Amino acid sequence: MVVNSWFEIEDPEEYGEEPWDFREAELAFLAALQTRTVDWRVSWAPSQVGRPEDESSLLVHISLLDEARRLVLGQWAVHFYGTYVLAGKVCDQLFNLYESPEHGFFRASGTVEELAERCAGWFESLLSRPVVRVAWPFEDGQYANRWEFADTGEVLATSGSVPADGSSPARRLPVRP
Repeated sequence: MVVNSWFEIEDPEEYGEEPWDFREAELAFLAALQTRTVDWRVSWAPSQVGRPEDESSLLVHISLLDEARRLVLGQWAVHFYGTYVLAGKVCDQLFNLYESPEHGFFRASGTVEELAERCAGWFESLLSRPVVRVAWPFEDGQYANRWEFADTGEVLATSGSVPADGSSPARRLPVRP
């Protein structure tokens, strides 16, 4: 398995933006989170570090992709506030979270180390879940597709008109192991 670096800080000055101004606790959280990713045995996914638009927290997030179709299937984020985190599935481009347990939402308080441990475990668990693309053919040779977690059937994304009649799909193709 290829070793990847997770949650690396990109230099915003490369894009003509102001440099990050991370606080000491934020850098400690990020370092602790990165340390815990060294032992991950999961498939690659993009991960990023930054701030939300209101600059209220340190933001770390991952995106699950169907790389073959160049499609983002979902994003999950942690907002670190120094002594607590909010984490879950992202619901919009501002990195707000769905605040419901069915979307993995949680709030935790603790030390930097405790929070990094909890968040690293949560991210790893998410990245370990297999994703499949389920496909139904149309008469014109095109397909309706639904991407879902294979372990629960939770829908991540759809394209085309997925049959509502419960008909069996023609294919179930692995997207992420």
